[in-house]
Formats: sequence, structure tokens, C-alpha cells
Amino acid sequence: MKPIPVISNRICNIQQLTNILNKFWKKDFKITKAEVTPATASGTNFVSDAWRVNYQYCENGKEGLVSNSVIVKTTPEDETRNTQMRSDIAFKNEILAYEKVLPSLSKYMQQPLRIPKYLHGDLSSIVLEDMRTMNFNGSTRTVASNWNQVWSPLQEMAKLHAASLIMQVEDEESFYGMVNKITEVSNEDTKALEKNQDVYLETIFSVMKSIRLPDPLAYQRRVEHLKQGVWQEQKEIIAKEVPIRVLNHGNIWINNLLYRQDMITLLDWHNIAFSSPAMDLSFFLYANLNTDFLSQNRRHLINLYLMYLHQCVFDYCRNKWTMSQVEQTLQQLDFQWIDSELKRFSLYGYMMSQWMTPVYFWSEKVLQDFESKGLENFTINDRLQYMSAEEKDRIIKLTLFYLKDAL
Repeated sequence: MKPIPVISNRICNIQQLTNILNKFWKKDFKITKAEVTPATASGTNFVSDAWRVNYQYCENGKEGLVSNSVIVKTTPEDETRNTQMRSDIAFKNEILAYEKVLPSLSKYMQQPLRIPKYLHGDLSSIVLEDMRTMNFNGSTRTVASNWNQVWSPLQEMAKLHAASLIMQVEDEESFYGMVNKITEVSNEDTKALEKNQDVYLETIFSVMKSIRLPDPLAYQRRVEHLKQGVWQEQKEIIAKEVPIRVLNHGNIWINNLLYRQDMITLLDWHNIAFSSPAMDLSFFLYANLNTDFLSQNRRHLINLYLMYLHQCVFDYCRNKWTMSQVEQTLQQLDFQWIDSELKRFSLYGYMMSQWMTPVYFWSEKVLQDFESKGLENFTINDRLQYMSAEEKDRIIKLTLFYLKDAL
């Protein structure tokens, strides 16, 4: 049976939302009014549309109206984007994350992950707690340049990875049962995205040709190699079987983080993947951090992540495992191994950061133009036309950092 959407044409199906909330809260109340507004800025969501539903309800047997809100994720109104981003697979994986993966991993955490309550999910709608009611809000669209912006994401990442390591030891069969349920997008279904990435690459080439470098031809040759099967190479980097693999969030960047002061909650679990822990770490470092801050603090950032991860494993296992078991689980997860894995993932982190860079610099109007025109119709000239000096500087610095990091 085809699921009934909670939101259609930006109008809330009040009866459907009432049914969902009554089932989740195990109460009997009636929604009397529901107002739908965008939960994110235009052009900043790729695989779904996110809506905030502010509603009023009355509970049976009680007087007066109560106000509340939820977040509803729907498949994109733009059918081309819906198809191109394979939103059906994204929704399947996010529902799997909320219904199976995260509850299972939470058993192996001393402190739970900070994520919104999951109220309902089907292939038309995912309904979540509105974290704004808990004073979590989206950050300003600026790259992180201080420790207050990075410690909490690294801590949540470490919790997720540590729980994956522990569950692989304590309940291997169930762990790999979850992993095998993750739906992968086929190569055929990503051809349109590969073509879009080529536009980003051509934009990078245009920008890099415009600057003076000590050995411009050498840099140009190294950047040119990105044209040669870079999309498939990223897939192979993620898929490679290495001694330590964990469940990754797969998309830790500023748009999927809500902050309360310097503490974050993690959103959007549609890209979960079983891979090296460097998948999440490289994505986060490249896509979110100011390159000067990253260059100066790379070693400290890795060590902070490792400290959190080791502590999470130790806190859970100290009364359950022998010290030799703990040491055996963690012995390869040292700076040298993570550092080498980050270098192997540098291409992936770099390319993911290029997808995200415009969001930091484009105005609301430009993002609306981008959304209305469609990702598939955005050309190199469009990118260059809208590019500010700050965005150009970001692309240059990311590229130079990548070329150095990849060596």
C-alpha cells in the first residue's frame, strides 16, 4: 500500500499527523491547526525537503490548546532531483538507521548519541522531533575556525565508531546483519551525479589556472588527474576492506549539525556506510573546517578524536572485558593508522568539500536560483558567475591542502 504523505503541496495532512503522533506518544489528542514552513534554507538540502510543522492540539479530557512542532522530511518536490539523488534509497537507509542501527548501537554506549526522537518513517515522510524546542539551532553558514565548533562533532563521531567496534565483538552476527541491510546506490544510478561533479572539477581547474603558483605546470598536472575516473575512485576508497571498519554517519557537515552553544545534535542519517572511520573524519575535516585551522591543528584534531574513541570503548568495556581484550580492540587504532587512512581518504574528503563549498558563500537568492534551475542544469559559467572572492579563496586553499595532504 502506498504511504500517505504527511505533507503534500506544502499542506499538512492533519489526520495523518494526528495518527502518527497519537501512536508515538500513546495519547489521544486532536490537532486543530497545522502550519507548514521550510525548516532549511533553499538549496541547502539535497536528498529531501525539510519542513517544520507548527501545530496546536487538544488532549481528550483536558481543556485548552497546546502548541508544539515537528520536523517532517519529504522526498523532493522537484522530481528530477528526487530521481537523481535516489531519495527512495536515502529514505530506506535513514529509516533503517533510526529503527534498527542506532537503537542497536546505543546498547554499547555509556552516553547516548545526541539525535532527534524518531516518530515515524515511510518512503514518503520521515517525522522527527523538532530540536529547536530543545534550544538546538542551525549554525551560521561559516567554516569552523575554533575548537568550540569541532570538539562536539568529533565526540559524537567517536561514540558512533566506538559502539560499532564493541558490537562487532559482542554481537557480530547482529552487527553484520544490520550492515547487510544498508542499500547501496548502483553505479548506473549515480551517472547524473558523476556528470555534476565534472562541472565542479572544471570550476576548480578554472580557478586554479587564475592564480600564480611557484610551479604552475606541476600543480596543473596533479589537479588534471582528478578527471580520470575520480568518481569511481571515491567509491573504491570507501569500499576497500581494511582491518578496522565501522558504521559511519557519512554526511557530517554544518547542514546536518544543530548547535546549543558548542554542543551538537546529529541529523540526516541517510548516508550510513560501513567503511574505515576515516570516511567520517575526512568528510568532517575537509567540508567544515577553515583550511588554516585544519593545517595548524591536524595532528591535534586526530588525537582528540582518538582520545574520545578510546575513552568510549574503555568506559563501556572496563567492567565487562579484560584489559587485554580492550587493548586488542584498540591497538591498531592509533595515530599512525588513522593518519594513513586520512591520507587515503583525502580525495574523498576533498571532493565532498567541493559539493558543500557554495552553501557557505552563496546568498539566499542565489541558492533559490540554484534550486529552481536544478542541479543538473547548473553550468561552469553559472558557478563562476556567482563565485565571490571568499569562495574562490576557499577553493584554492582546499585544493592546495588536498594536494599536500594526498602526498
